[in-house]
Amino acid sequence: MISGNVEGIKKVYLDRLEELYELDCEKNVLITREILDVISEISHLINREIAIYINRRGKVLNILIGDNLTAPLEFMSEKRSERGFNGIRCIHTHLSNDSRLSSPDVTALIDMRFDSMVAVGVEEGKPVSFSFGYLKIEEGVIKNEVFVEGPFNIEELSDVDFIDMITELEGSLKFVPHEIYSSGKERVILVGCRTEDGYSVEESLDELEELAETAGAEVVYKVIQNKFKVDPAYYIGSGKAREIALLRQSLMVNTVIFDDELSGIQTRNLEEIIGCKIIDRTTLILDIFAQRAKSMEGKLQVELAQLKYRLPRLIGLGHVLSRTGGGIGTRGPGEKKLEIDKRHIRERIYDLEKELEKVKKTRSVQREKRKKSEVPVVSFVGYTNVGKSTLRNKLCELYGNDKEKVFEANMLFATLDTTTRVINLPSGKEVLFSDTVGFIRKLPHDLVEAFKSTLEEVVESDLIVHVVDGSNENALVQIETVNKVLKEIGAENKETILAINKIDLAQDENIQAIKAKFKDCIEISALKEINLDLFLKEIESRIFSKIIEAKLLIPYSDARVVSSMYELKCVKSEEYKEDGIELIIETTEDIINKYKQYIIS
Repeated sequence: MISGNVEGIKKVYLDRLEELYELDCEKNVLITREILDVISEISHLINREIAIYINRRGKVLNILIGDNLTAPLEFMSEKRSERGFNGIRCIHTHLSNDSRLSSPDVTALIDMRFDSMVAVGVEEGKPVSFSFGYLKIEEGVIKNEVFVEGPFNIEELSDVDFIDMITELEGSLKFVPHEIYSSGKERVILVGCRTEDGYSVEESLDELEELAETAGAEVVYKVIQNKFKVDPAYYIGSGKAREIALLRQSLMVNTVIFDDELSGIQTRNLEEIIGCKIIDRTTLILDIFAQRAKSMEGKLQVELAQLKYRLPRLIGLGHVLSRTGGGIGTRGPGEKKLEIDKRHIRERIYDLEKELEKVKKTRSVQREKRKKSEVPVVSFVGYTNVGKSTLRNKLCELYGNDKEKVFEANMLFATLDTTTRVINLPSGKEVLFSDTVGFIRKLPHDLVEAFKSTLEEVVESDLIVHVVDGSNENALVQIETVNKVLKEIGAENKETILAINKIDLAQDENIQAIKAKFKDCIEISALKEINLDLFLKEIESRIFSKIIEAKLLIPYSDARVVSSMYELKCVKSEEYKEDGIELIIETTEDIINKYKQYIIS
């Protein structure tokens, strides 16, 4: 996300800046020319300075936009001691073609203890010169004095060996304040409390670890708090928070992830004590969804959920100062950044809800078309990573007309966007299989709300296939989790088949425990193609359980009706008579009622 003064900037420029988060610098250079060229060009186009923060692993941590005179410089740190360097270098543009460090640059370098402060002179959208400064070290201690080198021609940028410079500087300190890790992943600590939702705290943190790894993080430690009563200010209590702060410094951790949802106050208080980024399980899930969303609809849904989650967590006076006006409490300097941010988020939420309403109408039209074609719809639901995508791909490969596969992998939320494909049942009849997003414990309510248009596919389907991972020891708890979400979207009374997947890996006692609690289960293995034919027969028997046979006489003037019957694949026999075409059909009561004027017996 791009920070700072983004008001009035075209989305195409913000998108180009967002793409820089995916690029890594070589550790020994201040900044790559590719990144520098992009921020210089956009800085010129928007007539605002841009600052970019890069850590010692070469990862872009943050991008900020200022005005035409200064770029905002915010405190960021990867250090383990107040006496050491920050662990981050700041590179920012100067639109005046003057790359000398300004007084604010020098002040920020001293206050924030950056590894280096770099100013780049920009002319006509091109970087032309640069200067860089770093803090002086005397007698093994960092001084509040800055040594500045430059300006240099931009072509000399590659001559600055950044890592050698920092290594030499830190070598003169009395201790080594920062360790450079080569994995390139965000290092995280997980924190969990004991709950009574069917999972042990260890199992819950194992699942959180899978989520963190799916998001691209490296879990270095897990903390368990035995406090059963939640602390309203610190969630885990201030004492435990201070323990984690020391642990974070010793392990050089970037982020601490909590297994439960935190309030805005709790997040702020924990960040002040622990001294790094604090996120909760909900934020992590939303981040994964943001990575996985590929379709326009999916991206809109995820953005809406993220904004609804962030809005109440902006700390401040709230609604009273949403607009500048008269009266007590509104006089003074006018709107502050907090109030402006809140108003922008509300406006964006309104726009997204309007866009999703259009999507909802489109989906409704598509459903109506499917209903007219009388092709039944089967929806796959289940906990994330139970094998829904694998099952859908295998059925398409063996029995489908469209062999196109969706992404499948042994990870949480591997697929997010809903897909629908035609499958041929053993009798030759066709059915539509719809693969939906996976569910999970503590699924954010805002996410369920945002995905209502997608989840309506489940509500409107003719049959639900609830896929369960038979090899998972927590399968029963996962079933209950999915059932809760189905109830929330109004699909708890739909006819459902419970498909126990991965029976090739499952323990027999696991399967028996599921079958003892839930009747009419079918055991399958999507990967090993076990019982898939029986699975389709079960689906066919459920969907077409109320098949009726009827004899119709279609006048030759209405011959198009015969074509419709063949499209519905319900014609058993056909015979040409003197006064029309005689058909014997096997189909549902709805279709027979639709053509009842032709029925002769």
